[in-house]
Amino acid sequence: MDSITVTGIVLNSIKYGEKDRIIHIFSVELGNITATLKGVESAKSKMKFAGQPFCFAKFDLAMGHSFYVVKSVDLIDSFFDISRDYNTYLLCESMLALCNHILKPNIIAEGLFLSLIKTLQNIVYNNIDPYMATLKFYCDFLELLGYALNFDRCDNCGMKFMGDIKFDLESGTFRCLNCSGGIKVEPRDFTSLKVVCSTDIERLHTLKLQTPVVKNLLRLVLDDVSRKTGFKMKLSDVL
Repeated sequence: MDSITVTGIVLNSIKYGEKDRIIHIFSVELGNITATLKGVESAKSKMKFAGQPFCFAKFDLAMGHSFYVVKSVDLIDSFFDISRDYNTYLLCESMLALCNHILKPNIIAEGLFLSLIKTLQNIVYNNIDPYMATLKFYCDFLELLGYALNFDRCDNCGMKFMGDIKFDLESGTFRCLNCSGGIKVEPRDFTSLKVVCSTDIERLHTLKLQTPVVKNLLRLVLDDVSRKTGFKMKLSDVL
């Protein structure tokens, strides 16, 4: 069987038969791939950790009949601390679920991969607020998708923003108050989102934004992401 080594992160894991698991790996080299962990449900398995979401590792794979078969795993990070807080886990899990929804085999998305890993690392090791880090991830995701939020001019008439602003849910763009469509956005929220989008994730700790403001912005951006990808985020418990 042909073999290959990829660097990737486990997006989800499903029990398959009595002792196996099927995992989806977001890899740098091959995009989203499906692989089987043979015998991983056995008490003596040394690869149990590879059957968990957030497992970031180098995977040695062989081509099977339907899926890749994982031959060995060299762990880079488990991001274990994410599971210590329920809300943090749900926020981070939403990123994995979105990636699993949109990514296809052999579609390389190195920018998205790096954004995901960097977001998780900063939440776990740099104590970046998970709500703000998640907001930053989804703003960056929209930019990678070609839908970067425009904070300079009205998307409809092209006038520079002055005074009150609206967000058009259908187009996912900001508009001036004189143009039709959209819901009013508080100037504070508009400015806060603009700052988050323009700040590197490592510097998010310097922003002094109240949690209710960040949650409100996250709801706005998640709605936009959902409309553009067709994927419904399950974050009502934490927002």
